[in-house]
Amino acid sequence: MQKALDEQGIEYEVVKGPLRPGKRDDLERLSGQRKYPVIELGDGRVYREESTDMAARIRAGKLFEDAPGSEPGA
Repeated sequence: MQKALDEQGIEYEVVKGPLRPGKRDDLERLSGQRKYPVIELGDGRVYREESTDMAARIRAGKLFEDAPGSEPGA
């Protein structure tokens, strides 16, 4: 997914979080679940899908359109 962001020239910041799902309370507050990857867009929306689906959407130029798993952040 990071490669797709790089290919599209989209700036981003990698924020590392806990490896263990049981420790991902902040991620759950942000996105409503405990799975990676998650993208928080500048307008506060949070986008989450499986990484291959996210990469395909990014490469298609549709990251900033309403996406499945996209909702306002907490």
